[in-house]
Amino acid sequence: MRQPSLSVSGPISQIACFLFAFFLASITVVSSAAQADTSLYGPSGVSPTAVRQGTLGSCFFHASLAAVARSNPDAIRRAISGDFQRGFQVHFVDGPQELVYRSDVEYARSHNYDRSEGVWVTVLMRGYAQRELRHSMIEAVQHSTSIPSFAKPVALSMLQQSGPLLLAYDRAVRSVVGQNGQIDLASFDANLTREIHALGIPAAQAQVIGGLLDRGGLYNAIEATVQKNGEVFGAYRGLGQGGIPISVLQALLGSANSSAVTDYNLMHILQAVHTNRAAAVAGTRASSSFNGSDWFVASHAYTVLDYDFSRGAIELRNPWAFRPGPDGVFWLPLSSFRSAFDFVSYHDAAN
Repeated sequence: MRQPSLSVSGPISQIACFLFAFFLASITVVSSAAQADTSLYGPSGVSPTAVRQGTLGSCFFHASLAAVARSNPDAIRRAISGDFQRGFQVHFVDGPQELVYRSDVEYARSHNYDRSEGVWVTVLMRGYAQRELRHSMIEAVQHSTSIPSFAKPVALSMLQQSGPLLLAYDRAVRSVVGQNGQIDLASFDANLTREIHALGIPAAQAQVIGGLLDRGGLYNAIEATVQKNGEVFGAYRGLGQGGIPISVLQALLGSANSSAVTDYNLMHILQAVHTNRAAAVAGTRASSSFNGSDWFVASHAYTVLDYDFSRGAIELRNPWAFRPGPDGVFWLPLSSFRSAFDFVSYHDAAN
């Protein structure tokens, strides 16, 4: 299922970028400790507090995983099988499994793309990136008017299979992606050829897909996907990140919706979060009267942890895992939440 487009949030602010990068540079001891934890699940297990965003602008992805970890940790455990020796298999609600190998996890950890306890968040990030590439390439083949009709079933069959093909594309993208999600075609082609050879993909299979890059619109589809989800491929930030929580929640839980914080059903969503029935992510406005507050980051995603009806306050968590206070967890009055935030993306198990 394709994610609905959202126009309610923009890219993370550049000021926040520099502040966050500066902060991470000052906590190399913490970062090194996170990278050294190569167990699948760290000391906190599958929990929101284990999720810690790295140096990329991946707040929407990390906040979404923390939301699922709070409401349905079993969904995450079911999604990952395998180990470092054999490689990890990521099983989403639909579609084939995605392959993630040790070298891909270590690459992301060594570049500080993810600081979470254990490596489960990194594994899911890599699997999710491959899933998004797969969806965009399949859609491009299906809608192409330049690919011969006899070639479409062959290409679609290859793209719908589990195997190293999508891993090769994922690796090729990561090696050439720019910080705004842009990729150079010539460099991408060269790296894709190298990755296909390294993974032992049959030459005939590689030629069928590779030959469609220009004529079938696959390259344009790949470029659009990378720009939209740039941070999961190693770019600092992607475009249109407001839709990522919906896509992540759909991938792991099967369905998701989004509502403006002014919608009448906000209280129903908060009630579902309070009873541990819903996974929810909230995105801030590009600016608000709270600019300068220790908890507010413009165009940023936060995990919704709880709602206290007696106090009329929402418990939120910044995936940076700091600011404000320990682990980025804080309470906010409902009135302030409505003023500072734009939307809530959520999965409600009852629907």
